[in-house]
Amino acid sequence: MAIMDAMKGSAAPGRAIALAVAGGALLTISDAGLKYLAQELPPGQIMFIRGIIAGFALVMATLGTRGAKALMPQKWRLHIARGLMAAVATFSYLIGIGELPLATATSILFASPILLTAMAPIFIGESVGWRRWSAVVAGFIGVLIIVRPAGDAFQWAAVMILLAAVGESIRDLITRGASGRETTHSMLLTMMVLAALTGLFMPPYEWVKLDGEHWLMIIMASLIWTSAHFLLIEAFQYGEAALLAPFRYCNLFFAAILGFLIWSDLPDVLTWAGSVVIIASGLYILHREVLRKSAVMGADPILETDEGETAGAAETVAPDPGRDGEAPK
Repeated sequence: MAIMDAMKGSAAPGRAIALAVAGGALLTISDAGLKYLAQELPPGQIMFIRGIIAGFALVMATLGTRGAKALMPQKWRLHIARGLMAAVATFSYLIGIGELPLATATSILFASPILLTAMAPIFIGESVGWRRWSAVVAGFIGVLIIVRPAGDAFQWAAVMILLAAVGESIRDLITRGASGRETTHSMLLTMMVLAALTGLFMPPYEWVKLDGEHWLMIIMASLIWTSAHFLLIEAFQYGEAALLAPFRYCNLFFAAILGFLIWSDLPDVLTWAGSVVIIASGLYILHREVLRKSAVMGADPILETDEGETAGAAETVAPDPGRDGEAPK
């Protein structure tokens, strides 16, 4: 019902969904390129080169459509903090993605909104009721099913992807402070610049000489990544975040197909099971957030929407211009 309300409140829901799914597909293709590069190049080198290329493409595209003003940050401290957390997430992701199937890494990253909910009471004092806490616990169980810390299939690479999800969650919390004051383009640009600068100081410090194939792959991955974000930005112009958020999970389908076609990788049964638990938990948390937002917009400002939380504590969060429309690398 809440998702249907979001569809009614969207200007062009069909177009918004198509743009969001297309953006997610391009992000997954970009991630496939990163996986290839991560097996050949140091993560810091990838971050530096991709940040320069993607940043230049973003500036050129934005100047031609929105003007220079859209690239100017208003709160530099917020941008720097957010960009540094994004850099940590990217570095961790690049370490893990080279060792894991693409679909497995994508599944673990889906824990980001669950982690965001868990950290909200600590960092921003947001009240979380027992229903959402139950979804958080279920989501963590899903992560444990995939990571399997006590099993023979345990890989430290999975922990690095989980660390990337933590970094994305903290970045998203910081982004809440920018709601309504910063443009998506300015946040993307500072994120790219800081990723490039941070990459210079990330170990190992001996960079690899790039051949033609490396250059082609990193240029394509950077341009595809930038194009994906423009599609996602456009999607949010036509549809509400509550409508579009569930479609981010299409990325798992794209990742499974690409992983199989390129590397003959397929997640095992436990990974699929953990993914289902994480996705179900994320969708339920989204459902509760939509209900809380609806309560805020309603007549009663203190309507109880969950045990232990009131609608007055709800917060409308602008979509984060991240790697999947909610979270970047």
